[in-house]
Amino acid sequence: MSQKDRIETLVCATSAISPAQWEEIWTLTKEFYDVERDFACAELGKRQSIALFRMNGALLGMAAIDVHRHEFRGRRVVAIATSNVLIRENWRGRNLVQKLGFRTFLATRARHPFRPIYWFFDSFSYKSYLLLPRNFRTWWPRFDAPTPEPVAALMDELATRAYGPAWRPARGIVVRSGQKRMLATAAPLELTADSDPNLRFFATANPGHAEGDMLICLCPLTFGNWLTLARRVLLRLRRRGTH
Repeated sequence: MSQKDRIETLVCATSAISPAQWEEIWTLTKEFYDVERDFACAELGKRQSIALFRMNGALLGMAAIDVHRHEFRGRRVVAIATSNVLIRENWRGRNLVQKLGFRTFLATRARHPFRPIYWFFDSFSYKSYLLLPRNFRTWWPRFDAPTPEPVAALMDELATRAYGPAWRPARGIVVRSGQKRMLATAAPLELTADSDPNLRFFATANPGHAEGDMLICLCPLTFGNWLTLARRVLLRLRRRGTH
């Protein structure tokens, strides 16, 4: 990829998104979701900021970002919440979400140098969920260990605030709104006898994902987790360089 073809990431306040940008966002959104435009734009309009991934002016993907401070069991914590993370297929595997996440983390850490910071998100798609086991050491929920009670309680508090009565803590999911779901062609999940156990876990934990149910996920953004991510990103880059 030449310098001219470098991918750029623009993060701007949602209130500053132009009509032309909203048109691009809608074009991207309808490639992935079965949703009415008014509902999709209204939901995105609630987010604090939107990141747009571009190359040579063309929109490759996007992500909505919110940063919230919380008091939890006498501790002050920060949650970086992401939603509507959409990357066109040809541009997956370039660590765009990981780079954006680290950039957002650094900005949040500068404002809150001593508070624990978590990544909080919901997932319609196994592709979003797989960002966790493929990049980090510690996250929840997971197939090989139960979610610790303090973590489950924090997830419950964050999800209750974000989703209200649609959140089902016993199941760990947010039930479908009936107004938005992934297109069947966007991220079809087909399991085989030798499927990744993380895929099997996602399918079991969120059996209604195709209809719009969302699995709630939480990842502590600790030094250890960032170190794990850095190692795995470097490993992927080396592998790509040998092919």
